[in-house]
Amino acid sequence: MSTSKLGSLKTQLRRLRDARDRVRVGLMLTSSFFWIAGTLLLWFVLDYGLNLSPLHRGLMMLVTVPVLAYGLSQALTALRGWGASIIDTAISVEHAHGIDGDLVAAIQFEQGQAIGSTELQAAVVDYVAELKDEIDIFEGFDSRRISSRYFTVGLLLLLFAATCAFAPRHVSAFFQRLTLAHVNYPTKTLITVISVNGQEIDLSDPTKPIPVGYGSGLELTIACQGVLPKTCRLALEDEKGESTSATLKPTDEDSGEYIYSIPRLIQPIQYQVYAGDAVSPVLNIEIITLPALKVELAATPPDYAKNIQFANSSSSTHMAVLAGSDVSLKVVADRELDAPELTLLRGASQSVSTLSPIADVENTWQLDQQQASLSNIQETVTYQLNAVDKYGLSPASPIRGTIRVVPDRIPSASLQTIHHIVLATASPVIRYRASDDFGLANLSFQLKIHHGQMDPRVVEVPLKSFAVNQAPQTSLEGEFSLDLSPWSLEVGDRVEVTLVATDFRDNAAEMPGQSDPINLEIGDESTVLAAIAEADKQSEQMLSELIQQQLGLGETQ
Repeated sequence: MSTSKLGSLKTQLRRLRDARDRVRVGLMLTSSFFWIAGTLLLWFVLDYGLNLSPLHRGLMMLVTVPVLAYGLSQALTALRGWGASIIDTAISVEHAHGIDGDLVAAIQFEQGQAIGSTELQAAVVDYVAELKDEIDIFEGFDSRRISSRYFTVGLLLLLFAATCAFAPRHVSAFFQRLTLAHVNYPTKTLITVISVNGQEIDLSDPTKPIPVGYGSGLELTIACQGVLPKTCRLALEDEKGESTSATLKPTDEDSGEYIYSIPRLIQPIQYQVYAGDAVSPVLNIEIITLPALKVELAATPPDYAKNIQFANSSSSTHMAVLAGSDVSLKVVADRELDAPELTLLRGASQSVSTLSPIADVENTWQLDQQQASLSNIQETVTYQLNAVDKYGLSPASPIRGTIRVVPDRIPSASLQTIHHIVLATASPVIRYRASDDFGLANLSFQLKIHHGQMDPRVVEVPLKSFAVNQAPQTSLEGEFSLDLSPWSLEVGDRVEVTLVATDFRDNAAEMPGQSDPINLEIGDESTVLAAIAEADKQSEQMLSELIQQQLGLGETQ
């Protein structure tokens, strides 16, 4: 029966407890919202008004986070008393209505949590059951305050939604800047592109410096959109802290492009661009050395010239090689590069090849052996090397060189004889001499036999022949008895004798060396004797003149 008497009272107490819990949660949530919103508003005012750098933004948040933490901890105190029992709720109602404890006692008697006589328990429960209609359980409970806080939160959220709708770029930039990203607030003038020597800068990561080669020129290009300013200001600072500024005018009235150039840059700098109401982050340019290339040339001479002392390698960009040589080219760099390009010029013809890296050798490239670009060189070759490193830098000037061909000259030859009128069966002695710059291969006599009005008959008489693997014979002289008897000569015939010399070139047979011809006239015995006598007479006269010159005879006073 006691349960039915206090049932409605306990229900009201539960409702009061739940209502108080909802108010406590609402107070905690709204207080937390006000602290967070106030902190964000403070951050926005400071950041937008002062255009803070990432470092200053970090310091701002670091200083204000403890204050925010304190405010959130205070907001959590609103949950004190949350989840109270019915007994605790009844005690608070007793305090509000000035009841001496009968309400709590009745509930405890009903739940069997208190000790007392049955008559006392029944009397207390009956008293409270009659009193419940006179007590307003919700007296003193006011939920209007939490309603006004909810209304304020709704207004703030509506204001934030309107801000997102009308200024989404500002809101997005603000929250990105809270992550210390390099993002600027939207401006009427927008700096879209900044490039250094044609290399576009990533404005989202301005801490990454752009490399420029030592002593190279600098061309800074700034592209703007939106409201284009008449001038753009560029502030620069070198590594010594010395500052300077430049006012830039657009290249064209409506182009929105501004250019600043320096003919030669030798030290790192920092710079910042001011265009209208837009300001770029502080950007950096570092100075690095230009790539250096070393060319190594090696020549393989033709087989016949391998025993000849000749410069077969060179660390210079120029080299002289023997015609028909094979040349290998190797390039060594001081850093990582893209594969160098080799341009070969032969007269009016031009070819471009990409060098291949050498396995297991760092920063070294060579011309593939499969390419016949420098094989069997027969004419002077001019070449040029171009290379680019990972920063887009190239050597101060392209590497140029020449592979000069040293020609293999035609062998020289000469003949001499004392007697030019001989018998048909004679063997006149012919003195010969031949020479070549890199070695003789074959020597032979070429005979042209003239008989009357008939076409001359050509006969070849071998003299000497040399193998490629032998020591080179660059000069040779001697005497040879030319036997005329095999050719059935007759008196009145004329034999034209020429010494033919060839070397080891591939086209040696097409371009042999030849001596001036000597002529042998075929005569009878009387004619030959007369010629010999005349020759002896001339020899005697020459000998007499020589003796006189030696003794000083015949001189006049």
